[in-house]
Amino acid sequence: MKLFKYNLIIILLFCICCKSKINTQISTSQNDSLNRTILKYIKKDNKAKVLFALDPECPLCKSYSKTINELCDKYENTFDFYAFFPSTIYSENKTNNFLIKNNITMNVIIDTNQVITEFLNATVTPECFLLDTNLNIIYQGLIDDWVKALGRKGQNINNNYLDDAIRKYIYHDSILINKTTAIGCIIERFK
Repeated sequence: MKLFKYNLIIILLFCICCKSKINTQISTSQNDSLNRTILKYIKKDNKAKVLFALDPECPLCKSYSKTINELCDKYENTFDFYAFFPSTIYSENKTNNFLIKNNITMNVIIDTNQVITEFLNATVTPECFLLDTNLNIIYQGLIDDWVKALGRKGQNINNNYLDDAIRKYIYHDSILINKTTAIGCIIERFK
């Protein structure tokens, strides 16, 4: 019954999201091989999901883009990766430039109605989410502990929270830290 409820919620949320804007293609004259489809839904398949709340105007999103890309490259055969932008106020040009400059090649969702933002209870960018195959959140928060506080980055990374959670999930181990408080640019909610 619980699984049915989650699936029904997901279907309804994504139907609402799909109505808001048609799919478009991003392409660039700088690199024609960099074409990706703006998705309006998350695939329901047998892969777990990793989602990143991103903002093209947030300096931390740019700073973390290399780490995000490395995680995506490392686990792309095991997980579906998505970057979602939780607002309509970003111009398409600014979003495209951010994706190109930071070489973000994973699936991209423009969350125009903040459906995914609400479902995941995303509060800041960058914030990451690890979802199991039933779309239950099994880790949420910081990618790692490089940022100690807003405006204060550390010399070393002592905890790779997302990478650790992904590895624990792959090996069916208990995820000891399943939530951290993300630090970054606050997501402006519509409501």
